[in-house]
Amino acid sequence: MGLFDFLFKIKKENKKPLVKLVELNGIKFKYIKNKKAKSIKITVKDPISVNITLPYHCTYKTAKDFVFDKMSWIQQNLELFEFKKIDENHKTKTGNFIISKADIKTPVIKNKKGTINFIYPFDKDFYSNEIQLEAKKALKKALYLEAKEYLPKRLDEIAQKFGFKYNKLSLKSHKTRWGSCSYRNNINLNINLMNLENDFIDYVLIHELAHTVEKNHKENFWKIVYDCMPNAKEIRKELKKMTPVV
Repeated sequence: MGLFDFLFKIKKENKKPLVKLVELNGIKFKYIKNKKAKSIKITVKDPISVNITLPYHCTYKTAKDFVFDKMSWIQQNLELFEFKKIDENHKTKTGNFIISKADIKTPVIKNKKGTINFIYPFDKDFYSNEIQLEAKKALKKALYLEAKEYLPKRLDEIAQKFGFKYNKLSLKSHKTRWGSCSYRNNINLNINLMNLENDFIDYVLIHELAHTVEKNHKENFWKIVYDCMPNAKEIRKELKKMTPVV
């Protein structure tokens, strides 16, 4: 591979921005031409990926020169990027996530009867940022499958047991929130809940269901939570120490 290995992904200008992918020293740069952009903007996406947004009238050479000038800043931000790595023996609740390695050039994600298989090359370090990012994509798929199977049923069980009513449920991956409840009583749950023990999952579900009655965190809200789960205070304290994985 030379200094730059260009991969082009060109789309119609009247529909979506022009995109050029560039890999340099293990860093993946995505140059995006956008009609709304007034200047060149650099965004660090993860430990090895950087987005460069530039105006349509700006040339790629100008953007490339700008990036070279900012390379020290980019490197610093890549190194400071908070990145929680997963273990090579990571297990999900139902065991639907399997990690293995093979004589291949690039990582592969396979879905076989609801089991997500992540396969990476023999000559790659599993704990490198490059492989970790791909492994997390695979784990995200596995967690979503588990969440889709478990969380709606458990939410309904708790709602019926304590007399809560909610509108609809959405499952997503968030970096901070375990769940949320809108003013229309739409509940959003983090698929990363499937990495937690059942008591922690139940606490989050009860917390969000309590918001269908009280939208704040005042005394009456916590009374509802504690009536449903007497040890909620202890569970909440421990939950604060945990962070989502993907």
